[in-house]
Amino acid sequence: MSITPAISGGTVLIAGSSRGIGAAAARLAAEAGAKVILHGRSETPALTSLAADLGAPYIACDGTDETAVSQAVARLRTDGHVIDRLICTLGAVSPTSALDGDTGPWLDEFRWNVLAPAHFIRAVAPDMLARGFGRIVTVSSIRGRDNLANEEVTAYGAAKAALENLTAVYAKRLAPAVTVNCVAPGFVLTDMSAVWSEDVRAEVRRSLLGRAAEPEEIARVLLFLVSDGASFITGQTLLADGGLDARLT
Repeated sequence: MSITPAISGGTVLIAGSSRGIGAAAARLAAEAGAKVILHGRSETPALTSLAADLGAPYIACDGTDETAVSQAVARLRTDGHVIDRLICTLGAVSPTSALDGDTGPWLDEFRWNVLAPAHFIRAVAPDMLARGFGRIVTVSSIRGRDNLANEEVTAYGAAKAALENLTAVYAKRLAPAVTVNCVAPGFVLTDMSAVWSEDVRAEVRRSLLGRAAEPEEIARVLLFLVSDGASFITGQTLLADGGLDARLT
């Protein structure tokens, strides 16, 4: 199923596209006629293989390092790439408790889930503003929602909630030329789903659709929000959770 021709001819940088939702978004964007630029933290076989499959350029840099991101985007600009769409699927999750254990890992969660997307937005936004057009989408999580917060991933949920707020800030700062939105997926069948606990699997089954999403299902939502079809949507967080939030409210 094609997304829409409304991104044909545009150039979309997908931060965090080596695998999972980001890789699915890259494949679908290429099928829809967009020029795709891939990104990975390092030059992994997954990144280079996808780049070869799509005939797409890629950058490899640590998203938590603002200088590295800025320099990578500057090289793309020097090479003649005009980035008018940005999808940030960057993120990381690890077990953290609200009351027990070291809070040190909380900083890593914040760096990957808040600062890394901010670094990419800060790198591409000035050019978008100068041209008078841009589309930006970040990726949060249902764990950033109050009623779906989970104490076992305290820092991750708090960081994703912060990302949703940050998205709203950028929507206000970059309007009206650039739209900025967020997608909060529910459970998705990525590499991490292989280690889901039975409690998590039970939570998946409680959604209205009773299942987890395929990465492509979330990717389609991301691509809609960077398409011309979403030209009147900005400052929003869109839940794509199979109705889990609706079931629990």
